[in-house]
Amino acid sequence: MGGDKRPYNGGDGKKNKKAFYGRPQTAATVPYNALGYIVTSDAGRERYSWRDTVRNLNDTYESIFPEEAAAAAAAQSEKVADDSKDASDKLAAELADLKESGGDDAADFARAERFKHVNLDLKACVFIRMKWEATQKISPSELVRRMLTNTRDTGEPVSRHTLRIVPVEKVSYAAVEDVVKAAKPLIDEAFPADCEKGKEKTFAVVFNSRANSSLRRSELVPALAALVPEPHKVELGKPDIVVLVEACKGVATIALVKDYYGLLKYNQRLLSMNEEERQAERARCMPPPVEADDTKDTKKEAEEKEETEEKKEEAKE
Repeated sequence: MGGDKRPYNGGDGKKNKKAFYGRPQTAATVPYNALGYIVTSDAGRERYSWRDTVRNLNDTYESIFPEEAAAAAAAQSEKVADDSKDASDKLAAELADLKESGGDDAADFARAERFKHVNLDLKACVFIRMKWEATQKISPSELVRRMLTNTRDTGEPVSRHTLRIVPVEKVSYAAVEDVVKAAKPLIDEAFPADCEKGKEKTFAVVFNSRANSSLRRSELVPALAALVPEPHKVELGKPDIVVLVEACKGVATIALVKDYYGLLKYNQRLLSMNEEERQAERARCMPPPVEADDTKDTKKEAEEKEETEEKKEEAKE
């Protein structure tokens, strides 16, 4: 008591979670040119949420590309073998690696984990950055769509504290002209003007905002809808593709997603529930509606109060 504390030794051989998941980066907002996911969660459970999401994304990615899993296992075996080397050999190897790579940020990111947590300093919201090489094999939107489809169809994978997983394919400054400029290449690719007859697509524009008041839905949605050429048409009920824009602090993220409403707005918690549990969850999260009788009673009370005040004024006169 009162003496020096013993240094933490990693749990006496137990798996060190920080070593596995990596230390989170901190950024004021979603980094520009980043691809990945905005993940919402229960307040105060952000750490558990992003750990579950990183694990689930990795499992889904490796099920699609099994050769990646084999390469990771080989790298882990090599790392265990390297642990047997003495300190001088390790230091020499690290110096040689730094000299060969030049030590720049691009090389450091290329050697980083496939999915990296970025702290946004927001309650119940984090960003998971996807490694650039991984995005060249599969887009963030397609990867999370497959993962959530598995959750809906089989009940796995799940996360206790994760709510929505929103893919990010473009990041721009939170202004209408900047968002339109960033979204145009994605829309041009997904909605070709010269498509064959019978291959037209339906679309909708969905806008959400957190910690941002500069972007206005009434200005942004028509500007993005105007980018989609004929013969593609608007369909608000069950569109083929949703142009999804999320304003987060000073930036806006953009992604084109499929089966948005079929996957319950990419809400993993709701997808893992049965219909009865979903109804209970929605009722828990939403305030109770005001009944018609209560509204009538409130109006009646207001009218009676107004009449009473008028009578008092007449009596004074």
